[in-house]
Amino acid sequence: MKRKLLRILRENSETVSGEILSGRMEVSRVAVWKHIQKLIELGYDIRSGPKGYQLFGEPDACYPWEFPGREDLVRYYPEIESTMAEAGDLAGSGCPPFTTVVADRQNRGRGRLSRTWESPDGGLYFTVVTRPGLSLTESAGPVFAASLCLVRVLKSLFDISAGVKWPNDVLVEGKKISGILSEMEVESDMIRHLNIGVGLNVNNDPPKEEFGATSIMRETGKRASRKMILGAFLDEFENCPANRMDRLVSEWKMHTATLGSRVRVATIDDAVEGLAVDIDETGALIIQRDDGTLKSVFHGDCFHLGEFGK
Repeated sequence: MKRKLLRILRENSETVSGEILSGRMEVSRVAVWKHIQKLIELGYDIRSGPKGYQLFGEPDACYPWEFPGREDLVRYYPEIESTMAEAGDLAGSGCPPFTTVVADRQNRGRGRLSRTWESPDGGLYFTVVTRPGLSLTESAGPVFAASLCLVRVLKSLFDISAGVKWPNDVLVEGKKISGILSEMEVESDMIRHLNIGVGLNVNNDPPKEEFGATSIMRETGKRASRKMILGAFLDEFENCPANRMDRLVSEWKMHTATLGSRVRVATIDDAVEGLAVDIDETGALIIQRDDGTLKSVFHGDCFHLGEFGK
């Protein structure tokens, strides 16, 4: 009902009478009034007058009804501890693929290697549940797909040319605009579910002293619609073949910010340093060490040496 009501109001730049709304929605005028009052409570600027109702403005909130066809898959929270934690619970309970948990703020957002992901107001924070039907060795596919889909969205919506940093960051001219995290559950070497968490700097403006970070607003000088970004990303992601690692690796190399750079990849108990020379078919980063030997690294924190003072 909310989606239908908003569609009618958006289609009309003038006032729409309660009688017309009642007829098109096939509900009573009292029911129309109740839905409008609820939308007003949720932040929609709907004004009433003698001739009916008119929409003057709307919140940039990712309410489920803002995603036609996905209303039952989108779970929106103004504030939550972690979208990844909530998505993990939903995935374990058998939720359908592409269930998406999105929040305006996270109190305990997750980053790589158990770090906290800062989640200030204005950013876009969400986790998508996938059930890709892949083996454990193919788990990089959905993560590569997510980063590439985000690069496409930034280009198509804002003409921002972004690059991918191994294993799962998105950069704009060397500055981090998004981080992507994955968590999965495996049974008999097959992935039961793989959840993709995305934190994207949109209308939050990272402090200038926070070296190496940027946002869509900083890059364009304008505020952006988070619900538009999420809708565009889900369209891309649902149609991206996560099982075609050959295609993903080929596209990833076209947008790489890592290959050709001197890097250090740190894990919990080890570190590898050298020149990033290639990505293999599993998504592993191939590093040429100073002695000329090659090392394949499958996971870890990757630092581009010299870029961020590390």
